[in-house]
Amino acid sequence: MKTPRLLVGAVFVWAAAVALSGCALVHGPADRTDEFRAADRECTGSWWLGDLRAGVSADARQVAEKALADAEVTDDRLASAASLLDLSRNELESASTSAVEAESEAYVLAVTLQVKDALDEAGYPDIDRVMEVWSERRCS
Repeated sequence: MKTPRLLVGAVFVWAAAVALSGCALVHGPADRTDEFRAADRECTGSWWLGDLRAGVSADARQVAEKALADAEVTDDRLASAASLLDLSRNELESASTSAVEAESEAYVLAVTLQVKDALDEAGYPDIDRVMEVWSERRCS
């Protein structure tokens, strides 16, 4: 049976859209999106909040939402996130990580850590895994 080219093209476009949309396809619209620069490149970071178990309190969600909305990426927070990422990488990973990847990953982590810190301070430590913060980043 011969497959129509239009159908093959449509499937290819759909697969590309799925691959490029990442978290948005799974989690819906982002709860926060930032435009920022990393190694002189334009980047976009997006974050989604999610309940990891049934019955998560409204308070935990409100804490996470407020922390995500209020999170500021200062030079100190960016340096701290970059340091954590450096510690978690082995030599091979460090050597193959570009400046754009390292800086954009640190930016996204700086926001994520502020949400997790706020949850921890409110009595919802990350070890309990009540809420998750999913993120993705793209740079041009």
